[in-house]
Parts: sequence; C-alpha cells; structure tokens
Amino acid sequence: MKVTVAHLYKKLEELDRDVVELKKLTDRLASDREYSPILKETFSSEMNKLEDQKSEILKLNVSRPEALAKKSPAVSEKPVQTIPQTQEPKKPEKPVRKY
Repeated sequence: MKVTVAHLYKKLEELDRDVVELKKLTDRLASDREYSPILKETFSSEMNKLEDQKSEILKLNVSRPEALAKKSPAVSEKPVQTIPQTQEPKKPEKPVRKY
C-alpha cells in the first residue's frame, strides 16, 4: 500500500492529539466516583493502543519513487515563486441589537 509521508505525519499528529486529550480527561476525573477507576483504566488502555499505533508508523520504511530518487533533493527544475498575500481590511464590527 502506498501512502505519502504527509499522510503519515498527519496521522502521527492526530495520534498525539488524541493521547493528550485522553490524558486531560484522565486527570479531570473525580476520584471519589465509583466509575473513576474503570474509566481511568479504559483511557489508559486506549492511550497504550494509540502509542502502539504511533510506534508502528514510526517503524515503517520510507522509499522514494524512482522519478524523485533521480533528482537532486536540493535542486528543483522550476523556481518556486511566492505570491505575497494581501490582507483585506476588516470591516468594523457593528453592535448587535436584540429586540
């Protein structure tokens, strides 16, 4: 299966974000509730699964396609032009009137 490095990078960011969110949820759980230990264990288990997925992605071998492998990575055939971005002036906010 062919996947681009950009897709893998986005997946890694998603996994990291999910782990952070689960950690925050775990920290916010009230410890005096009867369901807290079960939820903490479930969150911990899910965090471990996400970390395992992350490690599997990091173990993958990356190969360059033949067309790109022949080119020098530092030199491109066409110069890249940047287009200056112009910011549109913001309209002044009008107060909202409720009737």
